[in-house]
Amino acid sequence: MMDEKLRYLGWFLLAHLGNFTDSCLTLFAVSRGAVELNPLMATLIDYSPFLFLSTKFLLFAYAVDFMSRHRPQYLKWVATLYLLVSAWHLSFILVL
Repeated sequence: MMDEKLRYLGWFLLAHLGNFTDSCLTLFAVSRGAVELNPLMATLIDYSPFLFLSTKFLLFAYAVDFMSRHRPQYLKWVATLYLLVSAWHLSFILVL
């Protein structure tokens, strides 16, 4: 049981790391001319990068916390998705 909780904690932390990396790399890409496709996030970036980061972190934290309480087995997929998105961001940094 404790091993399972530690595994979920690891996925929980990796999901947050992936979200943080995605956020920072999104701001970097937008500063180099890329366009944010999410209309809400694009508006927040235009208004204030700090507001963008705060909103993204807060919404993600609520969602992941809810998921960790009700469906912790899904944390693995969320963490994997965000780490893949971060890898995708990194793949075109040299182009920007």
